[in-house]
Amino acid sequence: MTTMPKASKTNTSKITKTPRKKRVSSLRLRNLKYYLGQTIKSLLRNKIMSFASIVTVAACMVMVILSFAATSNVSLFLDYLESSVGITVHIDDNLTEGQLEFLQQQISAAGNVSMARFVSPDEALVDLARVLGDDYGIIKTALEGEENPLRRTFVVELENVRLQRETIETFETFFGIAYIDASTEAAEMLISANNVLAIVGFVVVALFGIFSVVIITNTIKITVNSRRNEIVIMKYVGATDSFIRWPFILEGVLIGIIGGIIPLVATWFAYENLVESMTTSGSGLIYMLVREFPFRTTGEIFPLLIPIILILGAGIGVLGSVSSIRKHLNV
Repeated sequence: MTTMPKASKTNTSKITKTPRKKRVSSLRLRNLKYYLGQTIKSLLRNKIMSFASIVTVAACMVMVILSFAATSNVSLFLDYLESSVGITVHIDDNLTEGQLEFLQQQISAAGNVSMARFVSPDEALVDLARVLGDDYGIIKTALEGEENPLRRTFVVELENVRLQRETIETFETFFGIAYIDASTEAAEMLISANNVLAIVGFVVVALFGIFSVVIITNTIKITVNSRRNEIVIMKYVGATDSFIRWPFILEGVLIGIIGGIIPLVATWFAYENLVESMTTSGSGLIYMLVREFPFRTTGEIFPLLIPIILILGAGIGVLGSVSSIRKHLNV
């Protein structure tokens, strides 16, 4: 007699696993609260190192702001020279009308010339009297007509003041030019200043950036060492690597952002007051030197600087945090 095997009481074919509902949004919100809480606690726990990190980042950001403002204003000064200071070409007195017309065509066709305007001796005399403050016309009356010592000239506006010397060298090859007046030294001085500011600014910002990363790295290292037992326990209960890393990364980001906001606010008001004092004070050597020059306003500079400084500060903070975590956090 054949016995049939007993049927299993558990029917595995009917067992179904009910998927758990994911609570992604609430979990993320809860994680974010935890990360921020741990970040604030860490900053308060290591006040001295956190303060040193913020100060170093702030110093780096100040150099970025100063370098940007200086190069931006020098560039504006050069644009001002291009539109207002140009080259004055004095024409030989013996040049005929036909030769004069041909010379003007040569100058206008030369590279880097946006306009060449002819100025007669009488027009030049009027301009000279105005510059010298001859309100009563004494100079103009005494020198007009055959007594006028001024030459015929071409006032040349340049497309790029940085190429002023090359343009003058081209003009010197033309026949009929007596001599050339130009603010070559002033333009070259501004160009050199712009180049030096750019190089020095880059070097100083790079050095302060390195210092900032090193100090932030040490700050995060202290935090990691102080929480090592807590980290080990979190690993035992199943915490992921990213869950452990994020508070340290946010700490670096927060240090970088705070280190960016402080110099932004301080330099905004300082720059505004500095420009106002230099351009509205009616006395003093600085006012006499710069009163004719335009300056960038805070509304032109800082809307561009704000995102740059905040992103740069956060980037320095992330770099310092990641560097520290890789070296000192065994996860």
